[in-house]
Amino acid sequence: MKKLVVSALALAVASWAAPSSAATLKALGCFAKSHDYIEAFFDTFVKPLNDAKGAVTINYLGGPEVTPPQKAAPALQRGVVDVLLCPAAYYGGLFGEARLPGVQNKSLEEIRKNGGFDMMQEAWSKNLNARIIAWTHFGGQKFYMYTSFKPKLSKELGVDLKGLKIRSTGLYNPFLKAMGATTVVISAPDVYSALERGVVEGLAWPWGSVGKYGWEKFLKYRIKPDFFGASILVLINKDKYNSLSAAEKEQLEKQARIYEQKSPQIMVDKGVEDDAKLAKAGVQDIELEGEYAKAYIRTIYAAKWAENDKLKYTVDYEKLKPKLFVPIK
Repeated sequence: MKKLVVSALALAVASWAAPSSAATLKALGCFAKSHDYIEAFFDTFVKPLNDAKGAVTINYLGGPEVTPPQKAAPALQRGVVDVLLCPAAYYGGLFGEARLPGVQNKSLEEIRKNGGFDMMQEAWSKNLNARIIAWTHFGGQKFYMYTSFKPKLSKELGVDLKGLKIRSTGLYNPFLKAMGATTVVISAPDVYSALERGVVEGLAWPWGSVGKYGWEKFLKYRIKPDFFGASILVLINKDKYNSLSAAEKEQLEKQARIYEQKSPQIMVDKGVEDDAKLAKAGVQDIELEGEYAKAYIRTIYAAKWAENDKLKYTVDYEKLKPKLFVPIK
């Protein structure tokens, strides 16, 4: 009997310690590995889980070089990959709710407390066969407009971009068009050459990484104030999540909360570092004030939410919207 007990104990210890016993989740990102978001993902989520050698480990497959961003969410939906780090806007064409992260102006704590997060969870479950395990960078992710020209001010719009070519995505199209810009949708890796050749004269972009990609060589101004917010979600395939044990779910969710808590400061640090590169390159801040600042922010949010109002949703949009957003007057 004693021999059996010792053997059982040895087996239990071996099972806990051996990496092969852990649930290994295949993860995919929508950015290059050098991107700030991926670095934060590794530092506060992937590496801690793998270093712990506990119930869950992450096998990071790669980013756009493995799966194009527009195909990443469908891959998660089908279970080809288990975990996805991606801006919701990248799969915004699949369901209306995916257009909402990033344009909220309430805190994550408020959204969780008022039931908005639960409604989002329902939408991701029904439309993408996914569970949201982290909504990251709240307070650290924000956006600016960067230009190679000095913008013309407008009391109605904040800035007048009529006739100017601005690099864009679906997230920015509504307000850039409202300001009169000609939007040019190109991928991030093509921005450098587009700026160099004059294909675009500016862009809207998250705080940070401008200097990392060398874009400051062609940009002269950054327009303030900042706008929008956290748009990066970490998802897990719902079937995969349901197959995990209680211990595996606990470790995964615990690290996801830590990731949420630490990621904002990482983005702030990287943003400050990028600011120094821009300043060294001579990029100047244009700080809109008074009625111009109000018009600028009002135009940005009003244009985007006007588009959102026309979309089709799985959950009750009229109930969800006020849980995420307070109208700007």
